[in-house]
Amino acid sequence: MNEIVLRLITEDELDAAIKLEQKCYSPEAAATMAGFQFRYKHYRSFFWSAWLGDQLVGITNGIRTSQTDCGDEMKGNQADFFEGNNFCILTIAVDAHYRGHGIGTMLLRKLIEQCRSSRIETIILMCEEHLIPFYESEQFERRGVSASTHGGIVWHEMRRVLHTMEHLTE
Repeated sequence: MNEIVLRLITEDELDAAIKLEQKCYSPEAAATMAGFQFRYKHYRSFFWSAWLGDQLVGITNGIRTSQTDCGDEMKGNQADFFEGNNFCILTIAVDAHYRGHGIGTMLLRKLIEQCRSSRIETIILMCEEHLIPFYESEQFERRGVSASTHGGIVWHEMRRVLHTMEHLTE
């Protein structure tokens, strides 16, 4: 495989991003173009893409939040959370033809790096059961089954703490 290039997505690439999202998620679970536009407008520095030449092969994005769980309300506009200390990953999608080559891991690590540099304290997400080992391998911990039923799927809550203030609790 040629070299994968990770970079922030541009506004004119959102059509390609939503098409990839819709290929990777069921119609009930996929984000909408309005959702992607909102995430791009407000959380652009967290909207990463993976390219193989001129082909978009992966994306990741999400939102800042003050919440500690990724409920169904995270899918909508979260205008009151622009400066939250947590980050909810809403999408990690890799084209089916390119899975198994580490692209999802590359995107996740890039997003973690961006969260660290943005002083995010905790990254939270919901995933399907078969993806739990993937996230655990990147130091996310399982928190249990989510109350969310988005897309008719049983979701599992996961989190990774990035910044702690342990010295304040000693």
